[in-house]
Amino acid sequence: MPTYWFNLKTRDGTIIDPEGTDLPNDASAYEYAEAVARELMAHREPQTRFWRLEVRDSGRLPKRDLLFVSIDETLSHLTPELRSSVEGLCASSASLVEGIGAIKLTLLDVKATIARAEGVLYLAAVNGAAVRYNHGSYDGAPSGECRARLRADPGSSAKI
Repeated sequence: MPTYWFNLKTRDGTIIDPEGTDLPNDASAYEYAEAVARELMAHREPQTRFWRLEVRDSGRLPKRDLLFVSIDETLSHLTPELRSSVEGLCASSASLVEGIGAIKLTLLDVKATIARAEGVLYLAAVNGAAVRYNHGSYDGAPSGECRARLRADPGSSAKI
């Protein structure tokens, strides 16, 4: 049975599914994603409408991005045109947040490059996870704010 991963994308960053879930097929994975999204947004729909649940297959390739607003039943009273507008706004907001996260990671990359050029140590963590530079991208930190940074002058002890 294939394993699917369900990564939650919020304004604070991405929460990676570390274990995955064994499901028989893509349709089952999409149904599972909708059930998880409904549970996560229960009684707080306005705060979670822009959240997304990214479904990845056994090869960890993206299969679907489920925007919570698309299954938000509290919007069922809206006309189709208005609901479509709300969904578009939430999708744009989610894309903007993801873009800002990517820019923040690029800034970490620039700071690390400058630190290497100056001969100083530079270590960053995003959402409590260490950020490791790996061929143009950061492992362990898909988005979010830099939480801590460690810089040390050559020959001196490290300072936080």
